[in-house]
Amino acid sequence: MYSNGRKTIGVLLYNLNGEFQVQICKALEKRTKQMGYNLAVFNTFGEYGKSSNHLTGELSIFDLPPYDELDGIIVALETFTSEAGKSYVLRKIREEAKCPVVSLREYVPDFSNVLVDDLHAMDGIIDHLINHHHVDDIAFMTGPEQRKDAQLRAQSYKNSMEANGLTVGEDRIFYGDFWRGKAQEACDYFFANGKIPGAIACANDVMAIAVIEELYRRGYEVPGDVIVTGYDGDPSGQSFLPALSTVYVDFEDMAYKAVNLILEHEKDGEVETLYADTKLLINESCGCNDCVNRESMRRRILEHKTELYKENLEMQISFLTIELNQAKDIRDLHNVVKIYIYNFDNFTNYYICLREDFDQDVKTMHGFTDKMRLWVDMTDRKDRGRVDVKFDKRSLLPPDVVKEEPVCFYFSPIHHEDMCFGYAAMSFDHSKDNPGANIRWNIAIANFIQSQRIQKKMNNLIDELENMYVQDVLTGLYNRRGFEKYARMQFSQARAAETMICVMAIDMDGLKPINDIYGHHEGDSALKSVGYAIREAAHHGQIGARIGGDEFEVIFPCQGEEEVIEWINNFNASIENYNKKSNKPYFVYASCGYKIGIPTSNDTIESYMNESDDIMYKNKIANKIRRSQELR
Repeated sequence: MYSNGRKTIGVLLYNLNGEFQVQICKALEKRTKQMGYNLAVFNTFGEYGKSSNHLTGELSIFDLPPYDELDGIIVALETFTSEAGKSYVLRKIREEAKCPVVSLREYVPDFSNVLVDDLHAMDGIIDHLINHHHVDDIAFMTGPEQRKDAQLRAQSYKNSMEANGLTVGEDRIFYGDFWRGKAQEACDYFFANGKIPGAIACANDVMAIAVIEELYRRGYEVPGDVIVTGYDGDPSGQSFLPALSTVYVDFEDMAYKAVNLILEHEKDGEVETLYADTKLLINESCGCNDCVNRESMRRRILEHKTELYKENLEMQISFLTIELNQAKDIRDLHNVVKIYIYNFDNFTNYYICLREDFDQDVKTMHGFTDKMRLWVDMTDRKDRGRVDVKFDKRSLLPPDVVKEEPVCFYFSPIHHEDMCFGYAAMSFDHSKDNPGANIRWNIAIANFIQSQRIQKKMNNLIDELENMYVQDVLTGLYNRRGFEKYARMQFSQARAAETMICVMAIDMDGLKPINDIYGHHEGDSALKSVGYAIREAAHHGQIGARIGGDEFEVIFPCQGEEEVIEWINNFNASIENYNKKSNKPYFVYASCGYKIGIPTSNDTIESYMNESDDIMYKNKIANKIRRSQELR
C-alpha cells in the first residue's frame, strides 16, 4: 500500500470538515509521522436528503481500503450519521481486517477504545456553576435518548447535582440531538413552568451555541440572565460571542492514545479501553471573563478569516460548476480543475483517480475496479499536465506520486447517486486552518463526469440513428441516401483535386426467379452474398451501396484501369466461392459496368453513374447469353 514500504494506519469517518474530525485528523497525522507511519483517511459526507442511492455512492469509499494490508485501523463511529453506514463499515472491518482496530468516542466490545469518560464528563462544569457561581437551578440538555454517551452525560449531571445536595426537577433534563435542531424546543421545555433556570448546561458545544442564539432571540442575555455552558472545547465555541465555558476534550491526547494502542497490540491482538484527558475551560458564557480576553480575540479574528475563506471558496466552486457545464470533453476536467484547485489554500497534493471503465457505456458502477486511472495530477501544488496513468487500486495511488517519507492522504468518493466513478485523494498543510475537502467540489466533478457520459451516449445514439438512416439493413452497405451523401462528396473531391475516380454499377442477375421459386428469404440471402463480395473486394476509399432491390453502386479513387479490373476479379471470385460453398439449389450471378476518369467541371456523379449503368446492362445481356449457351 502507498508503495513506499512504510506501515499504514487507516482512518474511517464521516464529514472531514467537522470540528472533531479536523482536530483528530491533524493530531493523528502528527503522531503517525513521528512514528514513521503512513496515514490514509477514508472520508464520506454521508446521507443527502432521502436518497438511498446517494448514500450507496458515498459508502463506496469504504470499499477502497485494502483492509487486509492495513497495519492499524481507527474508526470514528460517532461521526457516522447513518446506521447503514456504521453497520457496513463494521462488517468490512470484521470480515477483512487483520490488524488492531481502535474506536474513538464510541465503545465497541471487540475493538480497543479511546473514549471520553462520559459518566464523569459534567462533574467539573456542574461543580463550577454551583460552588463558584452559586447557581442551584441548573437545567441540562443532553443528546438523543437512545445514545449511550447522552445517557451517561445526563447521569453525570444528576450525580454532580446530588453530590452538592441539589435535586433535579422533572423538567430539567431535555434530550436533544447533539446538533442545532432542538434549541427552541429545549428552551420551551425548560421555561414551561415559568421559572427561568439559572444555568443551562449542554452536553456538547454545538447545542450550547444554538441555545445561546435562541435565548438572545427571546430577549435574554448570556450570562446576565442565563448561564450557558458546553462540552468538547470546539474552536468554534471559543470564537463565539460570548466564548463558551466548557469542558475541553484533548483530541491530541485521544489521537496519541489511539496510535499507541495500535503499536502496543499490533502483535498480541489484545483489546484495551483508555480515556482521553479533559480539562475545565472557563470563559465568558458563565460570567468569569466579563471582557473579551486576548485568546478569544485571536480566535474570533481567525474565525472571521476562515468564514471569509469559506465564502470565497463556495463562490469559486460555483464558477467551477459553470465552467464544467461549458466543457465539451471529459479531458477538459483537467483544464478546469488546475485553475480552481488553488482556492484550497492548504492543499499540498491533489489527485483524481477514476475507474478503469468510467468513460465506457457501463450500466452499473459500484465500488472500484482493480485497475484505476490517475486522471488529474497536482503534486506539490504543481500541475503535471494531462495524464491517464493506470495503477493497482490496492496501492491507492500510483507509485511515482508517493514520497519515501511518511505520507497522509484523505480519500473521498466521486459519484453520482449510486454510480461510483472513482475518488479524490488530497493532502493538506495543517499549519493553515482553512477547510479541506468540500462536498460541493466533489459533487460538481461527479456531475460533470455523469453529464459527459450522458452526452457520449446521446452522441452514440445519434450516430446509430444516422447509420440507420443511411445504411441498408440487409447487406450492411449504404442505402441510396448514404450513397448520394458520401459518394457525391468523394466525387467532388476528385474533381477539385483532379484525380482519377471509378464509379461502378452492379446488378444481381436472376433475383426474381430465386424469389419466385425458393422464397424471398433465399432472395435476401443471395443479395447478402453480393453485398459481402463488394466488401471483400474493397478498395482503399471505397463507398459501396445497395441503391435498389438488386442494384448496387460502388465508387473509389484509382490510379488506372488495372486496379478496376483487379477489383472486378476479386468481386467475381467472392461470388464464385459463395456458389461453391453455399449448397444452394441456385447460383448467384452479378453483372458490372464502370466508368473511370478524372472528372471535369462538366461531369457529375450522375453522368458517371449513367455511363457505368449503360455498360453494366450491355454486360448483363452478354452474360445472360453466355450462361444460356453454357447450359446447352
